[in-house]
Amino acid sequence: MIEVSGVSVRLSGKTIVHGASFVAEPGHLTAIAGPNGSGKTTTMKAVSGELTYEGMARINGHDIRSLQPWQLATLRGVLPQASTISFPFTVREVVRMGLTSGLNRNPDKAEQIAARALEAVDLGGYEGRFYQQLSGGEQQRVQLARVLCQIPEPVVDGRPCWLLLDEPVSSLDISHQLTIMRLARTFCNNGGGVIAVMHDLNLTALFADRIILMKSGAIAASGSVHDVLTDETMQSVFGCPLRINRVPDDGTPFVLAHSAVQG
Repeated sequence: MIEVSGVSVRLSGKTIVHGASFVAEPGHLTAIAGPNGSGKTTTMKAVSGELTYEGMARINGHDIRSLQPWQLATLRGVLPQASTISFPFTVREVVRMGLTSGLNRNPDKAEQIAARALEAVDLGGYEGRFYQQLSGGEQQRVQLARVLCQIPEPVVDGRPCWLLLDEPVSSLDISHQLTIMRLARTFCNNGGGVIAVMHDLNLTALFADRIILMKSGAIAASGSVHDVLTDETMQSVFGCPLRINRVPDDGTPFVLAHSAVQG
């Protein structure tokens, strides 16, 4: 599991995250949500080992700060909120950046894993296209395919692996949002663990096992979907009146893919 206890992060002399504590379990999708600037991404970067922090964070029982980068890379894959590539790499080249050096020395195996990752994000056949020629949503899915090359299996040698996804559906249409969330759900169902920073509360409610709500750098609420997504908590965290699971008074239609998890 991933255990976070009393984690605080300071950037440029300012405390961005204040004493965050939570547990993410394998087999579960843990969502981190909250307003802009609430510390979600900073918390994710601390858990991934990208930022220094005070407190304790462990992955599968190991102190994250005690692990070498290559050791961390075998335990968790990280999808950042945004990625910039300046050189004209093809999709195949970008995706294969996630492979270990050992796999890259086996071209047939490497190609098989890369092709499977691209199929998983609905980009089969895009291998030869240049990354810069893709739409923003397609680039986002290429980056996720790269992560899936790094962590191709949810369980290795009996230990769970982890996907740390920062806004994985932010640039995607509704069909591909569901594709990516189902992919994350399947990864969990097969024994791995996922922590995802999310803005879409409807998708969060559909797919997450546990929700962590942050406000002003601190955890304001955490628990199951039913425990956290209440009118009172939403208003407290987001600062505006929100009603949970009610049709608008004027009958305005809204779209919620109720059967998304089973579909």
